[in-house]
Amino acid sequence: MAALFAYWQHRQKTQAIEEKEEVLVEKEVAEALQFAAESEKNEVVSYFDPEDDKVTIPPDAVPSRSWKMNDETKRWVTVGHTPEEQASLLRQIANAENEKKMQYFISVPTAYYEIEYGLVKGGGKGG
Repeated sequence: MAALFAYWQHRQKTQAIEEKEEVLVEKEVAEALQFAAESEKNEVVSYFDPEDDKVTIPPDAVPSRSWKMNDETKRWVTVGHTPEEQASLLRQIANAENEKKMQYFISVPTAYYEIEYGLVKGGGKGG
């Protein structure tokens, strides 16, 4: 009977040690995930802060719709231009978006546009 009791105590102790180690590992994982989440949040905040230039390329957490031009805006930018100018403007937009630029200028001989976060911020037309 004493051997059975000693075995049971040893088993309880082993289980307690394993559970304690598991809790410590889970705590370390949670801390690492929290650090990564805070770091990612700080990058996103820095990206959208106009006075902070530490992060100039959108982090993976930033959805592309926040810096890519939608089709409606592309149509607005290209309307009234010749087919060659339209192709040039669309190519310039695509190149800027591939480089993940949040602010850029596009131009053709008859017009220019300032683009910021996929929106037309300004521009002008002339002969």
